[in-house]
Amino acid sequence: MNLPLERTPRYAWLDLLRAMAVLVVMWDHFVGEYLGNTDQTWLPNRIVNDAIFQPLHITQFGGFFGVCLFFLISGYIITRVSTRETAAKFAIRRVLRIFPPLVAVVALVIVCGKMGFSLYAVAAGATWKEALTNVTLANYVMTPQVIFVGVGWTLVIEVTFYIESLLLIPLIHRQRLIRYFPLCVIVLSLIFIWSSRDWTSGYFLFTVSSLYVPILAIGSSFFLLEKRIITPWMFLGLLAIGCGVFLYGTHNFYPQFMGAANSYPISTALAIVIFAGAWLARGVIPTFRVVKALALTSYSIYLFHDVVGVPLIEYFDHSMGYALSLAIGLLATALAVMASYFMIERPSQRLARRLTGREKSLEVTSRLQT
Repeated sequence: MNLPLERTPRYAWLDLLRAMAVLVVMWDHFVGEYLGNTDQTWLPNRIVNDAIFQPLHITQFGGFFGVCLFFLISGYIITRVSTRETAAKFAIRRVLRIFPPLVAVVALVIVCGKMGFSLYAVAAGATWKEALTNVTLANYVMTPQVIFVGVGWTLVIEVTFYIESLLLIPLIHRQRLIRYFPLCVIVLSLIFIWSSRDWTSGYFLFTVSSLYVPILAIGSSFFLLEKRIITPWMFLGLLAIGCGVFLYGTHNFYPQFMGAANSYPISTALAIVIFAGAWLARGVIPTFRVVKALALTSYSIYLFHDVVGVPLIEYFDHSMGYALSLAIGLLATALAVMASYFMIERPSQRLARRLTGREKSLEVTSRLQT
Protein backbone atom coordinates (compact mmCIF):
# COMPACT_ATOMS: atom_id res chain seq x y z
CA MET A 1 0.00 0.00 0.00
CA ASN A 2 1.19 3.51 -0.77
CA LEU A 3 1.21 5.68 2.32
CA PRO A 4 1.81 9.43 2.21
CA LEU A 5 5.08 11.01 3.11
CA GLU A 6 5.25 12.41 6.64
CA ARG A 7 6.16 16.04 7.33
CA THR A 8 8.50 15.05 10.12
CA PRO A 9 11.60 12.96 9.35
CA ARG A 10 11.24 9.22 9.86
CA TYR A 11 13.82 6.92 11.33
CA ALA A 12 14.20 3.55 9.63
CA TRP A 13 15.46 1.83 12.76
CA LEU A 14 12.43 2.96 14.77
CA ASP A 15 10.12 1.86 11.95
CA LEU A 16 11.77 -1.55 12.01
CA LEU A 17 11.28 -1.84 15.76
CA ARG A 18 7.66 -0.70 15.53
CA ALA A 19 6.93 -3.27 12.85
CA MET A 20 8.63 -5.99 14.87
CA ALA A 21 6.71 -5.03 18.03
CA VAL A 22 3.27 -5.01 16.44
CA LEU A 23 3.88 -8.27 14.57
CA VAL A 24 4.99 -10.02 17.75
CA VAL A 25 1.92 -8.77 19.63
CA MET A 26 -0.32 -9.98 16.82
CA TRP A 27 1.44 -13.36 16.86
CA ASP A 28 0.75 -13.63 20.58
CA HIS A 29 -2.98 -12.93 20.22
CA PHE A 30 -3.68 -14.57 16.84
CA VAL A 31 -1.47 -17.64 17.24
CA GLY A 32 0.23 -18.42 20.54
CA GLU A 33 -2.41 -17.38 23.05
CA TYR A 34 -5.36 -18.47 20.92
CA LEU A 35 -3.97 -21.93 20.15
CA GLY A 36 -2.97 -22.36 23.77
CA ASN A 37 -6.44 -21.45 25.02
CA THR A 38 -8.14 -23.77 22.53
CA ASP A 39 -5.63 -26.61 22.99
CA GLN A 40 -4.74 -26.77 19.28
CA THR A 41 -1.45 -27.43 17.51
CA TRP A 42 -0.11 -25.68 14.43
CA LEU A 43 3.28 -26.39 12.91
CA PRO A 44 4.51 -22.75 12.61
CA ASN A 45 3.53 -22.14 16.23
CA ARG A 46 5.37 -25.25 17.39
CA ILE A 47 8.50 -24.28 15.43
CA VAL A 48 8.56 -20.73 16.82
CA ASN A 49 7.97 -21.97 20.37
CA ASP A 50 10.67 -24.65 20.14
CA ALA A 51 13.24 -22.49 18.34
CA ILE A 52 12.75 -19.07 19.96
CA PHE A 53 10.32 -18.60 22.82
CA GLN A 54 11.11 -21.63 24.96
CA PRO A 55 14.94 -21.55 24.66
CA LEU A 56 14.99 -17.82 25.46
CA HIS A 57 12.30 -18.13 28.15
CA ILE A 58 10.14 -15.51 26.45
CA THR A 59 6.79 -15.35 28.19
CA GLN A 60 3.30 -14.87 26.69
CA PHE A 61 4.37 -16.01 23.23
CA GLY A 62 6.37 -12.81 22.75
CA GLY A 63 3.47 -10.46 23.54
CA PHE A 64 5.08 -8.79 26.55
CA PHE A 65 8.37 -8.50 24.65
CA GLY A 66 6.53 -6.60 21.90
CA VAL A 67 4.87 -4.31 24.45
CA CYS A 68 8.28 -3.54 26.00
CA LEU A 69 9.61 -2.59 22.58
CA PHE A 70 6.71 -0.17 22.18
CA PHE A 71 7.49 1.35 25.59
CA LEU A 72 11.16 1.86 24.70
CA ILE A 73 10.25 3.42 21.35
CA SER A 74 7.74 5.73 22.99
CA GLY A 75 10.21 6.82 25.67
CA TYR A 76 12.77 7.71 23.00
CA ILE A 77 10.33 9.56 20.73
CA ILE A 78 8.40 11.42 23.40
CA THR A 79 11.60 12.78 24.91
CA ARG A 80 12.79 13.87 21.48
CA VAL A 81 9.59 15.74 20.60
CA SER A 82 9.15 17.24 24.07
CA THR A 83 12.49 19.04 23.73
CA ARG A 84 11.15 21.14 20.87
CA GLU A 85 7.45 21.49 21.69
CA THR A 86 5.72 23.87 24.05
CA ALA A 87 3.52 22.36 26.75
CA ALA A 88 0.34 23.24 24.83
CA LYS A 89 1.65 21.78 21.57
CA PHE A 90 2.82 18.64 23.32
CA ALA A 91 -0.53 18.10 25.04
CA ILE A 92 -2.67 18.72 21.96
CA ARG A 93 -0.61 16.42 19.76
CA ARG A 94 -0.56 13.59 22.28
CA VAL A 95 -4.31 13.79 22.90
CA LEU A 96 -5.12 13.76 19.18
CA ARG A 97 -2.64 10.93 18.64
CA ILE A 98 -4.01 8.58 21.28
CA PHE A 99 -7.72 9.18 21.71
CA PRO A 100 -9.47 9.46 18.30
CA PRO A 101 -8.58 5.87 17.25
CA LEU A 102 -9.38 4.68 20.78
CA VAL A 103 -12.82 6.30 20.61
CA ALA A 104 -13.40 4.59 17.26
CA VAL A 105 -12.46 1.14 18.47
CA VAL A 106 -14.55 1.46 21.64
CA ALA A 107 -17.50 2.68 19.55
CA LEU A 108 -17.10 -0.31 17.22
CA VAL A 109 -17.22 -2.77 20.11
CA ILE A 110 -20.26 -1.10 21.67
CA VAL A 111 -22.21 -0.80 18.40
CA CYS A 112 -21.54 -4.44 17.50
CA GLY A 113 -22.57 -5.48 21.01
CA LYS A 114 -25.79 -3.46 20.87
CA MET A 115 -26.61 -5.02 17.48
CA GLY A 116 -26.52 -8.43 19.09
CA PHE A 117 -23.31 -9.83 17.63
CA SER A 118 -22.22 -12.56 20.00
CA LEU A 119 -18.56 -11.75 19.31
CA TYR A 120 -19.04 -8.50 21.25
CA ALA A 121 -21.40 -9.67 23.96
CA VAL A 122 -19.24 -7.94 26.58
CA ALA A 123 -20.57 -4.59 25.31
CA ALA A 124 -24.20 -5.59 24.70
CA GLY A 125 -25.39 -3.83 27.85
CA ALA A 126 -22.87 -1.00 27.77
CA THR A 127 -23.94 2.21 29.50
CA TRP A 128 -22.84 5.73 28.68
CA LYS A 129 -20.72 5.76 31.80
CA GLU A 130 -18.94 2.56 30.74
CA ALA A 131 -18.38 3.97 27.26
CA LEU A 132 -16.96 7.19 28.67
CA THR A 133 -14.65 5.42 31.11
CA ASN A 134 -13.32 3.19 28.32
CA VAL A 135 -12.54 6.01 25.89
CA THR A 136 -10.83 8.00 28.65
CA LEU A 137 -9.06 4.92 30.08
CA ALA A 138 -10.60 5.71 33.48
CA ASN A 139 -11.95 2.15 33.60
CA TYR A 140 -8.43 0.96 34.45
CA VAL A 141 -8.54 2.73 37.81
CA MET A 142 -12.08 1.68 38.70
CA THR A 143 -13.56 -1.37 40.38
CA PRO A 144 -15.21 -3.32 38.95
CA GLN A 145 -13.39 -2.86 35.65
CA VAL A 146 -15.46 -2.96 32.45
CA ILE A 147 -12.99 -3.40 29.61
CA PHE A 148 -13.95 -3.29 25.92
CA VAL A 149 -10.40 -3.06 24.48
CA GLY A 150 -8.05 -5.61 25.98
CA VAL A 151 -4.83 -3.85 24.98
CA GLY A 152 -5.97 -0.59 26.59
CA TRP A 153 -3.96 -1.29 29.75
CA THR A 154 -0.77 -0.36 27.91
CA LEU A 155 -2.26 2.99 26.89
CA VAL A 156 -2.66 3.87 30.57
CA ILE A 157 1.10 3.48 30.92
CA GLU A 158 1.74 5.59 27.83
CA VAL A 159 -0.59 8.34 29.01
CA THR A 160 1.00 8.30 32.47
CA PHE A 161 4.40 8.91 30.85
CA TYR A 162 2.90 11.66 28.67
CA ILE A 163 1.46 13.43 31.70
CA GLU A 164 4.72 13.17 33.61
CA SER A 165 6.60 14.49 30.56
CA LEU A 166 4.14 17.39 30.28
CA LEU A 167 4.58 18.27 33.95
CA LEU A 168 8.35 18.07 33.60
CA ILE A 169 8.61 20.11 30.39
CA PRO A 170 10.07 23.11 32.29
CA LEU A 171 12.88 20.76 33.35
CA ILE A 172 13.22 19.24 29.87
CA HIS A 173 13.64 22.69 28.32
CA ARG A 174 16.51 23.64 30.62
CA GLN A 175 20.00 22.82 29.41
CA ARG A 176 21.39 21.76 32.79
CA LEU A 177 18.32 19.86 34.01
CA ILE A 178 17.10 17.74 31.11
CA ARG A 179 19.60 15.00 31.97
CA TYR A 180 17.62 14.35 35.16
CA PHE A 181 14.33 13.77 33.35
CA PRO A 182 14.52 9.93 33.19
CA LEU A 183 15.59 9.79 36.85
CA CYS A 184 12.60 11.92 37.88
CA VAL A 185 10.25 9.59 36.03
CA ILE A 186 11.82 6.52 37.64
CA VAL A 187 11.65 8.08 41.11
CA LEU A 188 7.97 8.93 40.59
CA SER A 189 7.30 5.30 39.72
CA LEU A 190 9.14 4.16 42.84
CA ILE A 191 7.08 6.53 45.00
CA PHE A 192 3.86 5.23 43.46
CA ILE A 193 4.91 1.62 44.07
CA TRP A 194 5.86 2.35 47.68
CA SER A 195 2.53 4.07 48.37
CA SER A 196 0.36 1.67 46.35
CA ARG A 197 -1.59 0.35 49.33
CA ASP A 198 -1.90 3.61 51.24
CA TRP A 199 -4.92 5.03 49.44
CA THR A 200 -7.96 3.86 47.45
CA SER A 201 -8.36 0.79 45.24
CA GLY A 202 -8.31 3.09 42.20
CA TYR A 203 -4.97 4.51 43.28
CA PHE A 204 -3.66 0.97 43.72
CA LEU A 205 -4.66 0.07 40.15
CA PHE A 206 -2.89 3.20 38.88
CA THR A 207 0.28 2.37 40.77
CA VAL A 208 0.30 -1.12 39.27
CA SER A 209 0.47 0.49 35.83
CA SER A 210 3.25 2.82 36.99
CA LEU A 211 5.66 -0.09 37.47
CA TYR A 212 6.17 -0.23 33.68
CA VAL A 213 6.98 3.48 33.27
CA PRO A 214 10.72 2.98 34.04
CA ILE A 215 10.94 1.08 30.74
CA LEU A 216 9.91 4.26 28.93
CA ALA A 217 12.47 6.18 30.99
CA ILE A 218 15.14 3.80 29.67
CA GLY A 219 14.03 4.63 26.11
CA SER A 220 14.36 8.30 27.04
CA SER A 221 17.91 7.67 28.26
CA PHE A 222 18.88 6.32 24.83
CA PHE A 223 17.84 9.64 23.28
CA LEU A 224 19.80 11.66 25.84
CA LEU A 225 22.87 9.49 25.29
CA GLU A 226 22.56 9.90 21.53
CA LYS A 227 22.50 13.69 21.89
CA ARG A 228 25.45 13.54 24.32
CA ILE A 229 23.32 15.13 27.00
CA ILE A 230 24.33 12.32 29.36
CA THR A 231 27.57 10.37 29.48
CA PRO A 232 27.74 6.60 28.91
CA TRP A 233 28.27 6.16 32.65
CA MET A 234 25.16 8.17 33.42
CA PHE A 235 23.26 6.10 30.89
CA LEU A 236 24.37 2.86 32.55
CA GLY A 237 23.34 4.26 35.91
CA LEU A 238 19.88 5.18 34.64
CA LEU A 239 19.58 1.77 32.99
CA ALA A 240 20.45 0.03 36.26
CA ILE A 241 18.09 2.17 38.34
CA GLY A 242 15.25 1.82 35.84
CA CYS A 243 15.63 -1.95 35.67
CA GLY A 244 15.89 -2.13 39.45
CA VAL A 245 12.63 -0.24 40.01
CA PHE A 246 10.88 -2.34 37.37
CA LEU A 247 12.11 -5.53 39.04
CA TYR A 248 11.01 -4.25 42.43
CA GLY A 249 7.57 -3.35 41.12
CA THR A 250 7.15 -6.66 39.33
CA HIS A 251 8.13 -8.56 42.46
CA ASN A 252 5.72 -6.43 44.49
CA PHE A 253 2.70 -6.73 42.21
CA TYR A 254 3.30 -9.78 40.00
CA PRO A 255 5.67 -12.24 41.71
CA GLN A 256 4.32 -14.98 39.42
CA PHE A 257 6.14 -13.27 36.52
CA MET A 258 9.56 -13.47 38.17
CA GLY A 259 10.26 -17.15 37.49
CA ALA A 260 12.47 -18.20 34.58
CA ALA A 261 9.63 -20.04 32.80
CA ASN A 262 7.27 -17.05 32.97
CA SER A 263 9.54 -14.06 33.29
CA TYR A 264 8.74 -10.40 32.64
CA PRO A 265 12.36 -9.39 33.38
CA ILE A 266 13.75 -11.74 30.71
CA SER A 267 11.41 -10.36 28.02
CA THR A 268 12.19 -6.81 29.12
CA ALA A 269 15.95 -7.44 29.01
CA LEU A 270 15.66 -8.94 25.53
CA ALA A 271 13.64 -5.92 24.35
CA ILE A 272 16.34 -3.57 25.70
CA VAL A 273 19.05 -5.58 23.93
CA ILE A 274 17.15 -5.55 20.61
CA PHE A 275 16.43 -1.83 20.98
CA ALA A 276 20.08 -1.11 21.78
CA GLY A 277 21.23 -3.13 18.76
CA ALA A 278 18.92 -1.22 16.42
CA TRP A 279 19.98 2.07 18.03
CA LEU A 280 23.65 1.27 17.50
CA ALA A 281 22.95 0.36 13.86
CA ARG A 282 20.60 3.31 13.29
CA GLY A 283 22.82 4.84 10.64
CA VAL A 284 22.89 1.79 8.40
CA ILE A 285 19.39 0.28 8.67
CA PRO A 286 17.66 0.84 5.32
CA THR A 287 14.05 1.87 4.76
CA PHE A 288 11.66 -0.76 3.42
CA ARG A 289 8.20 0.17 2.15
CA VAL A 290 6.39 -2.66 3.90
CA VAL A 291 8.17 -1.91 7.18
CA LYS A 292 7.28 1.77 6.91
CA ALA A 293 3.65 0.87 6.20
CA LEU A 294 3.49 -1.37 9.26
CA ALA A 295 5.14 1.32 11.38
CA LEU A 296 2.79 4.08 10.23
CA THR A 297 -0.28 1.96 10.93
CA SER A 298 1.09 0.19 14.02
CA TYR A 299 -1.19 2.03 16.45
CA SER A 300 -4.33 1.14 14.50
CA ILE A 301 -3.07 -2.43 14.12
CA TYR A 302 -2.47 -2.61 17.85
CA LEU A 303 -5.96 -1.40 18.68
CA PHE A 304 -8.06 -3.15 16.05
CA HIS A 305 -6.46 -6.58 15.79
CA ASP A 306 -7.72 -7.47 19.25
CA VAL A 307 -11.34 -6.43 18.65
CA VAL A 308 -11.66 -7.40 14.98
CA GLY A 309 -9.23 -10.20 14.16
CA VAL A 310 -9.32 -12.27 17.35
CA PRO A 311 -13.16 -12.50 17.61
CA LEU A 312 -13.41 -13.52 13.94
CA ILE A 313 -10.81 -16.24 14.41
CA GLU A 314 -12.80 -17.55 17.36
CA TYR A 315 -16.05 -17.42 15.36
CA PHE A 316 -14.88 -19.16 12.18
CA ASP A 317 -12.47 -21.64 13.74
CA HIS A 318 -15.22 -24.10 14.65
CA SER A 319 -16.58 -24.32 11.11
CA MET A 320 -13.62 -23.56 8.84
CA GLY A 321 -10.57 -24.61 10.81
CA TYR A 322 -7.82 -22.51 12.28
CA ALA A 323 -5.74 -21.72 9.16
CA LEU A 324 -8.67 -20.33 7.19
CA SER A 325 -10.07 -18.46 10.19
CA LEU A 326 -6.62 -16.91 10.73
CA ALA A 327 -6.61 -15.66 7.12
CA ILE A 328 -10.08 -14.15 7.62
CA GLY A 329 -8.97 -12.48 10.84
CA LEU A 330 -5.89 -11.01 9.18
CA LEU A 331 -7.89 -9.70 6.21
CA ALA A 332 -10.56 -8.14 8.41
CA THR A 333 -7.88 -6.55 10.59
CA ALA A 334 -6.14 -5.11 7.53
CA LEU A 335 -9.39 -3.54 6.29
CA ALA A 336 -10.18 -2.09 9.72
CA VAL A 337 -6.65 -0.72 10.04
CA MET A 338 -6.76 0.97 6.64
CA ALA A 339 -10.09 2.58 7.51
CA SER A 340 -8.75 3.72 10.88
CA TYR A 341 -5.52 5.11 9.50
CA PHE A 342 -6.92 7.03 6.53
CA MET A 343 -10.21 8.13 8.11
CA ILE A 344 -9.17 8.75 11.73
CA GLU A 345 -5.41 8.79 12.38
CA ARG A 346 -4.31 10.96 9.46
CA PRO A 347 -7.13 13.51 9.83
CA SER A 348 -6.57 13.81 13.59
CA GLN A 349 -2.83 14.30 13.03
CA ARG A 350 -3.56 16.99 10.44
CA LEU A 351 -5.90 18.65 12.91
CA ALA A 352 -3.15 18.58 15.54
CA ARG A 353 -0.74 20.24 13.14
CA ARG A 354 -3.27 22.94 12.29
CA LEU A 355 -4.09 23.61 15.93
CA THR A 356 -0.43 23.86 16.88
CA GLY A 357 0.90 25.41 13.69
CA ARG A 358 1.37 28.81 15.27
CA GLU A 359 3.01 27.44 18.41
CA LYS A 360 6.61 28.48 18.83
CA SER A 361 8.98 25.67 17.94
CA LEU A 362 11.66 25.00 20.52
CA GLU A 363 15.01 23.62 19.44
CA VAL A 364 16.37 22.65 22.81
CA THR A 365 18.38 19.64 21.68
CA SER A 366 20.42 21.61 19.18
CA ARG A 367 21.37 24.13 21.88
CA LEU A 368 22.20 21.38 24.35
CA GLN A 369 24.88 20.00 22.04
CA THR A 370 26.71 23.30 21.69
